[in-house]
Amino acid sequence: DGPDRGAILELCMVMATDLGPDVFINQSKALRDRRDQCDTLRGFDGPALVLCGRQDVLCPVERHELIHGLLNNSRLEIIEDAGHLPTLEAPERTNAALGRWLEDL
Repeated sequence: DGPDRGAILELCMVMATDLGPDVFINQSKALRDRRDQCDTLRGFDGPALVLCGRQDVLCPVERHELIHGLLNNSRLEIIEDAGHLPTLEAPERTNAALGRWLEDL
């Protein structure tokens, strides 16, 4: 929920409609069939930013905390009052989090 919810939902629907049902089906299969990548994350030693919205119900904060814990050199940024699409829901706060991370590199 948020003040731009309707506009964001409309944008997502337009993108989905423009891409068509085959893309949706292929993306759904890719998500369903993807292999666990925990070992890959554990093996990555470079800098990483793990960013999420506090109200994300598709990929909750706990999932991002797990990812953050697997990455040796990561920062976790949680965007308040945002859900699954913080770049659209809270672009200024998302950009600020990216800026802080980049400044520390």
